[in-house]
Amino acid sequence: MTEIIIFVVWLTIGFIVYRLLSKKSSQKSSNYKINSNSPLFHSEYYPINQTVNQQYQPVAEWSGRLILPVERQNERFVEFEVQNAPDSYMHLLGKVVKLKWSNDTLVQEYVKRVSFDVNFTPLAKKSHQAGKVHPVRLDGRSQVDPLESLAGARTMDDVCVMLLQPEVEINAAGETQLIIKEEPIQIAGRFVGLVKILARVESYSDLFKVCHYNKATKNFYRGIEETICIPQVPKDTRGISRSTNKDIEKSLLNFQGWYIYGAPNNEGTFIVQAIEPRALVKLEPQKVITKSSEIFKYIKRGMWAKIKLQKGKCQTVLLAPNRENPKSAVSEWRLGDKALAMHLFGGIGGKKAEAPAWLPVAGHFSYGIAEVVRDRITSELRFDIVYYQVYGHNADGIISGSSTWATYMGSLWQGWLGNRPVSDILVKYEPITSDYDFDGVKLSPLKELIEELREITARYRVGDGTGASLITPTASCVQDSNQALYATIYDIRKLFESNTTINQWLQKHPEDKQTQYFNELITLGNILEKQLIPLGVLRRDWQKNIQDLFGTNNKNDNVFSIAINMLKSWRTVFPKRAQDETAKIFLKQNALLWVLRSNQVGGFDDNIAPVAPTTLFKS
Repeated sequence: MTEIIIFVVWLTIGFIVYRLLSKKSSQKSSNYKINSNSPLFHSEYYPINQTVNQQYQPVAEWSGRLILPVERQNERFVEFEVQNAPDSYMHLLGKVVKLKWSNDTLVQEYVKRVSFDVNFTPLAKKSHQAGKVHPVRLDGRSQVDPLESLAGARTMDDVCVMLLQPEVEINAAGETQLIIKEEPIQIAGRFVGLVKILARVESYSDLFKVCHYNKATKNFYRGIEETICIPQVPKDTRGISRSTNKDIEKSLLNFQGWYIYGAPNNEGTFIVQAIEPRALVKLEPQKVITKSSEIFKYIKRGMWAKIKLQKGKCQTVLLAPNRENPKSAVSEWRLGDKALAMHLFGGIGGKKAEAPAWLPVAGHFSYGIAEVVRDRITSELRFDIVYYQVYGHNADGIISGSSTWATYMGSLWQGWLGNRPVSDILVKYEPITSDYDFDGVKLSPLKELIEELREITARYRVGDGTGASLITPTASCVQDSNQALYATIYDIRKLFESNTTINQWLQKHPEDKQTQYFNELITLGNILEKQLIPLGVLRRDWQKNIQDLFGTNNKNDNVFSIAINMLKSWRTVFPKRAQDETAKIFLKQNALLWVLRSNQVGGFDDNIAPVAPTTLFKS
């Protein structure tokens, strides 16, 4: 009872503060607009015909820039400027082709479900005028589909993406078109390299001398040297740069190197657009904890301990309950393995804090998928992470949808690596990461979750047609992200209850590993459901994904009715609590959890300090 009272007090204070800050803000600019004033922020600054040395790799087989057609035609498509293509299609580089959805029945059903007539509400217009980036070019369009909402998410055609196995077709008019079945993933840059930064060329210069990774020596010894540009991005509306290049060569993470994402300019100088510390993503944890009591102690206290002293550092910790030794725990992660990623970021403190120190730091929560891959440069195993960000419209121009780690975290212009503390927990648990096949009835929990998240993120981009998805103290990203998780659990359980083929297969194969995994999956679903709906009230908007989402349902502004809804699921309102409790559930099922913790990494900005996300209740 005490916890709920504290919760209501915080809710009321948070709502009042939010209202006061919203009314006080007369900001007409946005961080996105500030970035847009720099020529380095624009795609045309990087000529596609410029080549790079052999130390670099394309970021994807197919990648390019989305272009929203000014006028619609009878056929539905967006345009795609090809920036990377397979060898057999290199003649398409620099060309603009049509990008269309496949006519596959399931694909078209998905497109229809998340297509909306977009008509901006007064709230959306007011939010846009205050500086948030809304899809203004889509206002007044009918049946805007997920490709159009991605291409038209910002005021300019600057969304760069990678395509997943597109089909190349030539239409009746002789035009090349690319056909896709899956939503494109947002990316940063055209090429990626791995370098160690040696020194700044000149004081106050953005040019740095770097050494590329040497495959022969398996380090940076005698690697090819090059001068690159790591631009100092402009300060945002609060006077904080999203990233800084100050003393980046002195970072403790520089020893193992940085993946740099970007492209060359007219002069051939490689301009870095995003960075990724190699030490954070390689399959070598700094620490392995196997004792259960120590694991839960780490989750409760250790993960965010002494956070100010950790500024500029990364921690990688493998939590392996009931494993005999650390080496065997690490060896359980193999090439091709996938994991559920639970992302959480904290706050910005210091001289230029984003909020008064007495206010709780809610942070932000989302899900993603991590895969163990063979790195194309080092040939070592590493994590490749794609986030499915349920993200409201914002002043930064961050777009709700799927993004690579380098885009969402590592972007110098819009990423959070340099100025927020972050915790990514990667959950390896076979019952949820395995693909099932019951005599032809195929089921993949991770794929089901991805589909749910894709629908929610597509809806967020257009606000279910209102033009606005707004996150407030009473409408949290963690709620809609967990709605996707609940919908996945709900659908799998319903399929299990109604499908005779699945039940017959399980009865015939009681000792099969697939049976064991599936039974554990159903048990996990029941446990997670109790966590997601702790008071036993089945939320209507969680049971029916096509109904209301928190972030897109901006009509009801009554704090009391919204508070009642939040009380029904108070554990998921606070991102840190959601991550902590979900992690504990998986640990109790003997899952492996790999923790990636970063604390304002890259260059050093002495005006800010990392602040841990808070929860008002004991975990």
